[in-house]
Amino acid sequence: MSRIAQPLANSRFGGWVLVESPRRRPADGGQQWSLMIVVAAALVAMAAVVFDIRISPGRDTAIVLPSPVSVDSTEAATATQGTVVSPANTATEPAVAASESTTSTLVDPPAPSGRESVSPASTQTAVAPPTAATGRDSSESTATAAAAASEQAASATAESEVAAPASADDPASRIREYLGLHAGAQLPVSFSYEVQPGDTASSIAERFGLEEATVLFNNWDIYNPHLLTPGQLLQLPPVNGLVYTVQPGDTFDVLMDRYLADRDATLGYPANEISSPQQIFVGQRLLLVHGSASVATPVTSTASPSQPTATWTEPQFVLYLRYDKISDYFGSPRGNAIGYHTGVDYIAPVGELVGAAAAGVVSVATWDPSYGNWVEIDHGGGYRSRYAHLDIINVREGQWVEAGNYVGTVGNTGNSSGAHLHFEIIVNGEAVNPLAWLN
Repeated sequence: MSRIAQPLANSRFGGWVLVESPRRRPADGGQQWSLMIVVAAALVAMAAVVFDIRISPGRDTAIVLPSPVSVDSTEAATATQGTVVSPANTATEPAVAASESTTSTLVDPPAPSGRESVSPASTQTAVAPPTAATGRDSSESTATAAAAASEQAASATAESEVAAPASADDPASRIREYLGLHAGAQLPVSFSYEVQPGDTASSIAERFGLEEATVLFNNWDIYNPHLLTPGQLLQLPPVNGLVYTVQPGDTFDVLMDRYLADRDATLGYPANEISSPQQIFVGQRLLLVHGSASVATPVTSTASPSQPTATWTEPQFVLYLRYDKISDYFGSPRGNAIGYHTGVDYIAPVGELVGAAAAGVVSVATWDPSYGNWVEIDHGGGYRSRYAHLDIINVREGQWVEAGNYVGTVGNTGNSSGAHLHFEIIVNGEAVNPLAWLN
């Protein structure tokens, strides 16, 4: 409605006046057309159901929604490969089907007979990964499958590595296994081995790829290589050689000459942690690779400036000791690991001088709970002599001594019931009767 201006015809003053315009009645045609469109749409829908008109985005396919669809019991076997639905459902909800394409499956429409069936072409489509919406689902599925395959392969590789045993022909692997070290770990200068029942020096050497002499050189307390005590601890090097503690006055070259060790191999052995002869220091433990304590090549030392002969001969043992009497002979029953007395006990006063029974290298100069203060001399060729229960030790390990040189004094140390010297002679690792070898 609007307002218009009209002239005042009946007014004697003349002029204009505003009046309301007449109302227009709205047309009823729009409502009639809307009703007709609704009726037409309903007729079309009914016709689609009655005459089986195919309304689908593809030529021979229909979109299946993820909602449950009942199938005939006779077609249960084909339901695992694809599901057939009515075209009416696909026509009423096309938008929902497109939005949930990640779970939809493409199949053929129902056959004209009305029974549900799946053609070979539709079966191939049904098992294919869904890619109707975007390519993201396909790529994610591929990545997931690849990750799962990679994880399975890694697991199989790890299991095979765990199952693979150390090589039985590799002594280094057996040593690492015994010590609990990982493959490739650096081997030490030496390691401790606990003797098991039935062990002998030769069987232990064979187990770790060593020579029997190496086992004996590094364990002077072995009297009989064929009779070891279970639980006894042995010190073994990972390779053939002699474990040696550097003493004052030692030089690298002297040690190499004295024990006939391999110079380059000793410098290059990682656990020695040296790259030049000048890097050794007093108290350092070195593995003299391929060194032999039984050779004991004589060299000049600070204690004995005279140059001894380098030609080895069988030692002629002489007891350099003034004693009163023998209190205990070789072989008498004892409660030790051997079961018998391995030496001869000479009664003498504390402080009486004790001399080396033959020339050689001092291989042991230390204290022991049983022997007390004791010294051992390696005479070469498998011959050694021992002097136990000393009061004072006058030599050091690695020192060359001549026959009769002062090595200590009589004492009453260790497992001893009175002042005396316990004297032993060992030949090829076995204690022998000293009285049969003394001149």
